[in-house]
Amino acid sequence: MPDHPLGAAQVRDLGGDPELNSSVLAAAHRTFMDLKQAITGKNDKAIIQEVERGEDHIKAKFEDAMKQDDLSPATLTVITTAFASVREGHDKMSALKHSVS
Repeated sequence: MPDHPLGAAQVRDLGGDPELNSSVLAAAHRTFMDLKQAITGKNDKAIIQEVERGEDHIKAKFEDAMKQDDLSPATLTVITTAFASVREGHDKMSALKHSVS
């Protein structure tokens, strides 16, 4: 997936705090461990499912962010632009999953 224009520095510039708290890091670690297990077992379908699960999580976060009614137009533009890339990655993983089913 290409780099997203919504980096940690931009989040701070817009008055937010990038999600680097322990629950986000723990979720990322669990996803990594599940992916590592799938790779170790060399199960292509399991690997694709883990990647898609991560894409689902990211997509949901962006959808939640876009529903906030207190966003400035500039912030909404940045989130919407980044979401296009997130949605593209999600759709590619979904199509890949269906092609190996």
